[in-house]
Amino acid sequence: MAAHVVNLNDLPNLEASIVRPGQKPALGRKSTRFLGLPDQDFVLPTKPPYAYFIERPAGDVTPDHAHNADRTEFVVEGRIEWREHGKPPVEYGAGTLTFVEAGTTYGYTVLEDAKILILFAKSPGMNYR
Repeated sequence: MAAHVVNLNDLPNLEASIVRPGQKPALGRKSTRFLGLPDQDFVLPTKPPYAYFIERPAGDVTPDHAHNADRTEFVVEGRIEWREHGKPPVEYGAGTLTFVEAGTTYGYTVLEDAKILILFAKSPGMNYR
């Protein structure tokens, strides 16, 4: 399966979905909270490590994609079906900690409303593939 490509043309859509520190997400929609310095650009963060806290409703699909940086994902609540290129899908629930090596193509489908903490050890910027 081809990886999803995110580029700088997507910036307006990405900016609209980000909830900055001190803001509250609207209820009933997916949200992405950047957990970095308030003046730091979430797309091109300059001071790693940094994190995102995402909330996704059941049925939401994150298309297959890759990053040029290692990341760790922790499922705080809910359940997801994890897809990783070349492996069968796996169901992850609350308490699951997953390490994703740079360059790994993956995606997931939310099976039950989910909250996930994502930590990058270094800044990938817009290096999605």
